[in-house]
Amino acid sequence: MQEKISSALSYVFASLLSFFGAFSLQDWATIIVVGLAIGTFCVNRHYRKKIHKLLQQHPKLRELYEDINS
Repeated sequence: MQEKISSALSYVFASLLSFFGAFSLQDWATIIVVGLAIGTFCVNRHYRKKIHKLLQQHPKLRELYEDINS
């Protein structure tokens, strides 16, 4: 039983290392930057939706928001 687990783990780690080794440092930087850009977009969208919902519920806040942003 231990041999099967050991063999499976060695294949998993070998696969992971070959996957991570296939990319250069520049490729990893690009992947990370794209991931951060997508994450930033999602966070901004989430908070924009919250602000929009809040402004719909409170008309006086909407007037204040429009005055500040104009």
